[in-house]
Amino acid sequence: MEKVELQLEIMSSVRGAVVYFAVLLSTSLRATENPCASCHPSEVKTFAVNAMARSLSTAAPQPDGHIHHAQSDSEISIRHNPDGVMIHRLTSHGLTAEYPIAYAVGAGKVGFSYLVSIPPYLFQSPVSYYSQAATWDVTPGYEPERVLDFTHPISEGCVFCHSNTANLLPGTDNQFRQPALSPISCERCHGPTQAHLQKPLPGSIVNPAKLSPAARDSVCEQCHLEGEVRILNPGKQWQDFQAGVTLESVFSTYLTPTPPSAGEKAVSHSEQLSLSRCARESAGRLWCGTCHNPHSSAIDRAAEVRAACLNCHTSLISDPRHPTDTECVSCHMPRIRPNNVAHAAITSHRIALPLTQPASTANPIGRELTAWRQPPPSLASRNFALALFQVGRSAKDWDQVYHSYQILSHLPQRDPPVLATLGSILLEQNHADLAVSLFRQALAAEPRNARFSYLLGAALNAQGNRQAALSELRHSIGLDPSSPDPYRKLSEIYDRLGMPSLSRQAIADYLKFMPQNMTFRRGSSTGN
Repeated sequence: MEKVELQLEIMSSVRGAVVYFAVLLSTSLRATENPCASCHPSEVKTFAVNAMARSLSTAAPQPDGHIHHAQSDSEISIRHNPDGVMIHRLTSHGLTAEYPIAYAVGAGKVGFSYLVSIPPYLFQSPVSYYSQAATWDVTPGYEPERVLDFTHPISEGCVFCHSNTANLLPGTDNQFRQPALSPISCERCHGPTQAHLQKPLPGSIVNPAKLSPAARDSVCEQCHLEGEVRILNPGKQWQDFQAGVTLESVFSTYLTPTPPSAGEKAVSHSEQLSLSRCARESAGRLWCGTCHNPHSSAIDRAAEVRAACLNCHTSLISDPRHPTDTECVSCHMPRIRPNNVAHAAITSHRIALPLTQPASTANPIGRELTAWRQPPPSLASRNFALALFQVGRSAKDWDQVYHSYQILSHLPQRDPPVLATLGSILLEQNHADLAVSLFRQALAAEPRNARFSYLLGAALNAQGNRQAALSELRHSIGLDPSSPDPYRKLSEIYDRLGMPSLSRQAIADYLKFMPQNMTFRRGSSTGN
């Protein structure tokens, strides 16, 4: 089914046969170059055409197009140059920005988003292709923006689910060596392969089906459990997660209840499945792998899923009161519209009875912000409070922010993210002296953290220590010249000091990094 879908998807592009045969060739090469292929040729071959294996690509054969974004009064055109490279061109209020696409992100079942490169940084394009509707539109998250631009930064966390490895520069979260990213491979579900390749014995590689339920489900949840917010454990990076352990050894996922009328998120498969009667009454036997086998060569997916259902429901399906049908999905797992991605439909994983209202979408263990699974006890309060801060700040719910502060301020140990969060809350409450102290502590622990340096500069400015603030903001720029915040703050300080030429110079310095930036060029053109 997936191979047929891939062929139709590619053949529908404007480059038709050329792209089709190129993909067949690349699929063959991936299978033969894969070190697992010598012992597992059929598994490697079937995975190569699976959606996960197509999670990310440097090729973008989707059709040319054009959109108008009314909110920003912008036009975006999509075209391919003679070498086949996709180009995104943004025009707004007399200004133009144009970038070649470095990566197409997605397998195409829902669509593709795109990344542009200003080495060693990656940024998200404001336009995406929606395969199901065969249309172009703004990228999710860009819809309300009044100034479209190529300025959404890509960090390790942004590409965690679509790349097997993010080739980060040591000590950074958003700076990449080349090649920056690679598609999902065998290791994503089976863990590191080195020991198994050296001595291919049972137990030297992870078989997800043989893990404990929490570790088994974590293999799928790493990408199919979006939740409301994810919080890294102290000292951890996203790539520290490996198949065989639970997610909570690296990060915690938190959910918030959603009323049925609000619909489902596009990436909420695990949450939906957990609410199904099938999952709740299976005592852990029903999991993603029951119906989804990345190595399946089945042509008829409907029959494959029906066979999985028959493992438990033979008598029900044979009941004369049950409609005779060849598949189960259309009635019990219908296509639904997600609430956070336009032009798309996803398969409901609630496995609900037909013609009934879905059960409450509240997570199964509470009505408040709740951990999917609790982290180690020593991190439970810390991770919850950091999640509460992010959710509260995003929703402008200051009661939640204050509750977060109360918890964090009483922790016996404060790692850098905790210190920086406390500092941010205090700075917003005009306690600049305390904020400066906390940001200094956070930066002392992570001296290469450009965000902490920027926050310290902002706090020093609020404290009235202008010269120290200017110095710290320049230090932040030296650590990460891609962030516009310290340049903007420098410009603001110089304006208040009555130094307009230095204010303009701060803006000009950022434009040296990103010469096509729409927001800063607009400011320059108006004399700000």
